[in-house]
Amino acid sequence: MDRSQLDHNRQRLLALIDSHPSYDLAGLSKLLGKNHAYLHQYIWKGSPRVLKDRDWKQLIRALEDRIPPSLAADRIRIPKYSFKAGMGGGQIVLSEDPSGAIELDKTYLDALRLSSKNLIMIEVEGTSMQPTLQSGDQVFIDQDDRNPAGGGVFALRDGDEMLVKRVEKIPASDPPRLKLISDNAHYSPYEVLADDTKILGRIVWYARRI
Repeated sequence: MDRSQLDHNRQRLLALIDSHPSYDLAGLSKLLGKNHAYLHQYIWKGSPRVLKDRDWKQLIRALEDRIPPSLAADRIRIPKYSFKAGMGGGQIVLSEDPSGAIELDKTYLDALRLSSKNLIMIEVEGTSMQPTLQSGDQVFIDQDDRNPAGGGVFALRDGDEMLVKRVEKIPASDPPRLKLISDNAHYSPYEVLADDTKILGRIVWYARRI
């Protein structure tokens, strides 16, 4: 098979790579977090049949902005979601599709011991977790850490609502129960059934405007 037999998207990708000699298929595959043969198989073997939209966007951004592949490959893309987690009354989750993303250097995340590739970013709203978290803070949730055995601040789903609370397991409870605690003393702790609650992940980072 030669290029003329490829579909438009595959020819387009090859043309973009030709115009950027510092790139190759293996390096761009690594940028996407895939094995080195991923894009070669996509173009010449037809697997996968199509690239996901987010992969296309990342490739186009890297190629059109001419980001050095050595730098692009060392950046972690963190999806940002438009729903907010409530600190007080929970917020209804209307959509679970990312509304955008931010990218940070892997070295920065490693320094914070946040090397997980399953980080997501949301905004929190309310007053129940003050002074730890303020309404409007942007937070990272580590979806690889959902075990509240040692305590900590977690994002969790209670029905259709998303909450941020300090979570503790209640020892020897039957059925298993969790205690949800607010850092703001004006809010009382309460208990929920563990089976009725889905922990999304641990809050591991926040940012706010001074």
